[in-house]
Amino acid sequence: MGILKKEDKEEKQKAVERFYALLKALMDELFEHAQKSKHIKIPKNVSFGLIYDQRDGVLFTGSDSKTGKKMYLYNVRVIGKMFEEKREQMLADQTTATLFTWIADVCSIYISPFVYDHVVNTQHRGEGTAERTTRQIVRGFLDKLTSDPELKYVLDTIRDPNADQK
Repeated sequence: MGILKKEDKEEKQKAVERFYALLKALMDELFEHAQKSKHIKIPKNVSFGLIYDQRDGVLFTGSDSKTGKKMYLYNVRVIGKMFEEKREQMLADQTTATLFTWIADVCSIYISPFVYDHVVNTQHRGEGTAERTTRQIVRGFLDKLTSDPELKYVLDTIRDPNADQK
């Protein structure tokens, strides 16, 4: 019985590591893609991070007391819960569409504060324009994610390594 619990714990740890790797790869690639799109400017004086928090908020902002940098902290508890719901739905309907809707949702969450700030506060355009710009960036990123061989590794992080051995 103790061996099974240890194996379950190891499998859960691997799943968590794959989830974090996927989230980090998505963040890194999305930020790079968004900057190239010329629609927004991601400020240089900010820091990003993942946090596990019991509150229901997805995004927390604040200032680092030591450096004065603005901090954006994404709540992996809520994002992970979204992921598990989409994963269950994906397994039930046997399509990847639900996974990609989760990726699109997460990407929107990541860049929406920067798009909103740049489009509304810097370009002095409306909130509708900020929402359209966010959708355009996320759509372009998803297209690139599914078609660019260079980004294949992002989706490989969620593949089961044992599936290749069968």
